[in-house]
Amino acid sequence: MTRLLPIAILFLLLVPVEALGALPDTPTIEAEIDAILEEGDVAGAVVLVQDPEGRRIITRGVANRQTGAPIPEGAQLRIASVGKIHTAAVIHSLIAEGLLSLDDRLSDRVAPHWVDGIANAQTVSVRQLLTHTSGIPDYYDDVWFQTVNTVQGNTPQRTLGYIHGRPAEFPPGEGYGYSNSNYQYLALIAEAVTGQDFDALMQARIISPLNLEATSYNQALGGGDLIHGSGAPGEPELDVYDLIENHGPDGGVFTSASDLANTLSALFSPEGELSELGRLMLSEEIDRGDGRSRALGPMRIRDPRGLDVVMHGGSIAGYASLALYELNTGMIIIVHLSADRPDLAGQLVRRLLQ
Repeated sequence: MTRLLPIAILFLLLVPVEALGALPDTPTIEAEIDAILEEGDVAGAVVLVQDPEGRRIITRGVANRQTGAPIPEGAQLRIASVGKIHTAAVIHSLIAEGLLSLDDRLSDRVAPHWVDGIANAQTVSVRQLLTHTSGIPDYYDDVWFQTVNTVQGNTPQRTLGYIHGRPAEFPPGEGYGYSNSNYQYLALIAEAVTGQDFDALMQARIISPLNLEATSYNQALGGGDLIHGSGAPGEPELDVYDLIENHGPDGGVFTSASDLANTLSALFSPEGELSELGRLMLSEEIDRGDGRSRALGPMRIRDPRGLDVVMHGGSIAGYASLALYELNTGMIIIVHLSADRPDLAGQLVRRLLQ
């Protein structure tokens, strides 16, 4: 659900402290978006900015190249791995209730057939799954990408079966390696300790409490999901709307820009409705150098000149997203492009912060 996003992550280290004030005015933001769309031949974009001046949602381009339909401000976005924030919130809600702990072993919580033949699965902890220090191989590689289709979702049977017998990336807790497989396992743990399907947990613990009317999990295509992404390997113009890739606990959240901003605020603002879960997410970190760390779910980036950002990016066939919340000011930036160009999403955020 996410290939590495080096530009999107490292851009923050170059931002001056003056950027903590108001973001550019709307015409300037529109011009920056248009430049990005032209540079990458991207059909459309949705950008949300929230600063002391308020919240603005800006759409540019079209939702569908064939019809020329515009992008509504409330359109659902396929946010890919940004949805890991929602999954992590579910896990932390179980921890807060005492149903689970960071030290619990995966193999003690799920049925044996889920861990048999999967490297490191017998010994890794919930903490290591959340921080991507498990060493469990990532199912989402270039070969997997070729299997994405219009019929099958990313179920644990498929994803974990794909890595069966593959060697570990490193011993548990002795390295860092982003792996979507970790989140497939976190959902299995949540289902095992509650006896509920993960979609029901997502609805009851995140979507309903926050009244997120434009947010859903593993939904069928259509409805508010109007944006047609473009691009697959060797076919940059291919309309990939019908591909079922935005599916599963590592990337199965559909949401609007406004709902996503509300979720970030609920988790990470001091008085947010789910602020206890946000505090749990940030209670431990794995230092990755250069001011970057992996918290118990999202990335956290501290710039010595003032920024303290919680963020996550995501990319799948036809779509790229980047969402950040600045802890000192409550500033939010969300960028969603209808092309698998996380590099351009990162460039746009960097330009908005300059």
